[in-house]
Amino acid sequence: MITGIAKKALRNTLWQLLSFLPKDPRKAVCRSFYGRGYSDSPRAIADELLGRGWKVCWVVKGPAEAATLPKGVLPVEEESPQAIYHQCTAGVWVDNCRKWAYTKKRGNTQYIQTWHGFPLKRIEGDAQDALPADYLEAAKKDSAMCDLFLSNSAFLTEIYRRAFWYQGEVLECGFPRNDMLFGPGGKAEEKVRQALGLPGEAKLLLYAPTFRKDKGLEAYDLDYGRCLRALEARFGGKWLVLARLHPNIAEKAARLNLDPRLVVNASDYPDIQELYLACQALVTDYSSVMFDYMNTGRPCFLYVNDLEDYRNDRNFYFDLDKLPFPRAEDNKELEAAIGDYSGEDQEEKRQAFCREFGIREDGLAGKKVADWLESRCENG
Repeated sequence: MITGIAKKALRNTLWQLLSFLPKDPRKAVCRSFYGRGYSDSPRAIADELLGRGWKVCWVVKGPAEAATLPKGVLPVEEESPQAIYHQCTAGVWVDNCRKWAYTKKRGNTQYIQTWHGFPLKRIEGDAQDALPADYLEAAKKDSAMCDLFLSNSAFLTEIYRRAFWYQGEVLECGFPRNDMLFGPGGKAEEKVRQALGLPGEAKLLLYAPTFRKDKGLEAYDLDYGRCLRALEARFGGKWLVLARLHPNIAEKAARLNLDPRLVVNASDYPDIQELYLACQALVTDYSSVMFDYMNTGRPCFLYVNDLEDYRNDRNFYFDLDKLPFPRAEDNKELEAAIGDYSGEDQEEKRQAFCREFGIREDGLAGKKVADWLESRCENG
């Protein structure tokens, strides 16, 4: 039996040796959230590259994640010799999270860091006191390897410059994962309903809170029944909740004792963008999902029942009053916010927010990234 120490030694040796192999300039190795399924901005870029005849590999944790990949995408298991070989010989890496510190990039591989959201809470170098030392070490090394960061705003670009230990090129094109939100969403909604066994007549509320520092579940005390009754009174029809916990705590969703008559656990659904298209409203807290979902123009509500505790953890980049969404600190306030919802008011505030923070989203980010890559290939 190979010990853990021996496996790490073999892995590190393979990275050292294989990184000297020739690169295939039109082969991309993509990864999303440390080996999750086909999702997020790497998915959108992979789709665009596949359509242009590129070879695309996807790093997965195991068979369940591999099953989400479309035809033409090669699954490679995280840390396997096959995955290391393809990463060492690829002309392009695409990732939305930091790479591990043992990763070696040599030669003319182009590394694109898509990141994973417009931030509300402080991150990276702006939150050093709240992050482990080994993470900070890996993050600095990751930024040093990057050739391109993707941004959706002037605000985020400035954070990259200040807090990500990065002075390289930034493409301010929007997040590729949001491209699908600018087109018809009927196929995505049908796919979600079929995958989760949802009734066709029910309107859907997505409940997508972020995780807490202790990874506990105490903050998730949303009164689903009360919330659904408020939605039905304000918007009509029968409603159902799709609950999706953050990937860091998704395995704990079953412990919430969700009433199947009111709530469906969607925490394992691979791509939250498809859930956005399937759902007619969103409730979240401090998660960056609010900034993606606002591209749909649909109702969004913030349920922040532990505001001061969360603020004391990392604090926020700006006052929450700047957010264009109604905010509630308990279930009674959330019920009132739903009842008083004004689509015109949310849209007016959304436009003002986008102007202030320089947000750019037009549904063409994936194409712009692929154009950037192909330009680099043509120029050697």
